[in-house]
Amino acid sequence: MWSRTFAGLVLGGFAAMALCGAIAFLTPAGWQTAVIPVIALFPLLWLGLCAVAYASRTAKHAWVGLGATTVVAWAALLLARAVG
Repeated sequence: MWSRTFAGLVLGGFAAMALCGAIAFLTPAGWQTAVIPVIALFPLLWLGLCAVAYASRTAKHAWVGLGATTVVAWAALLLARAVG
């Protein structure tokens, strides 16, 4: 149980940060105008990713799944920064 909690808190937090950053950089008006909506979106994404950790069958599945999600989210953020 605690392992899933830490997977959701740590990896879910990093994935939520990266996804929010990617969303902010991909807005047409620029990231400066998207900061406040993205800040409001962050806890919703983080809680959703924590729920995914608890919905996993085992703690190992939670760590692997959220780890892959985090890697993809950071790759999306780096790509969004390079494009925008």
